[in-house]
Amino acid sequence: MPAIAIVFAVAAAFATQSEEVESTTLVPAYIPQGFGQPCQNTLMECDTEIKDNICTYGDQDAYGLANDGDLTSCSVDLYRD
Repeated sequence: MPAIAIVFAVAAAFATQSEEVESTTLVPAYIPQGFGQPCQNTLMECDTEIKDNICTYGDQDAYGLANDGDLTSCSVDLYRD
């Protein structure tokens, strides 16, 4: 009986251990090119976490893809430090 209690306690400890999550989520930044047109990849990454500055490329705001793989869906606000 004591062995079962020890196994249960160890299993419960691992089950409740929180997983570390990286604080920033960098994603590729895109420039919209017009309705139904593929977004232009800027080859830079910006953060999805709200920060002081909007992600820009040159003089244009850059966005993340709303739907992975859909290059016409660049509408997610992105930020930078």
